Amino acid sequence: MSFFLAVVVAAVFVYAGVAKFATFNNWTFQARALGAPDPFVVLVPLAEIALAVLLVGRWWFTQTLIASLVLLVAFTVLLLVRLRDPERLPCSCFGATSQRPMSWIDVGRNVILIALVIGAGLTQ
Repeated sequence: MSFFLAVVVAAVFVYAGVAKFATFNNWTFQARALGAPDPFVVLVPLAEIALAVLLVGRWWFTQTLIASLVLLVAFTVLLLVRLRDPERLPCSCFGATSQRPMSWIDVGRNVILIALVIGAGLTQ
């Protein structure tokens, strides 16, 4: 069960990371508009893809689950802070494929992913 849950999270991470690189100019513009510092604009998609590889390979599995949890919680906190803004910017969670304004749906998706990571950790 642990591996299955990790693969689901890894698939989302790969999709998000690749989508950000595929639409890099748009991703960097939107990420900066959300307040992301320049180094993180490049590091986020790299981290997502690296975490996906580590999850599927089960290398340093516990540490990778913790890093995945930290990343997802950070994304969720950013969403919660930005949902308070009067103007809702696009989430950019999946590069240019996510052009709709961020919403509670994005928070809900992240909560599900957090639950999957925790589930993977508890069933290992």
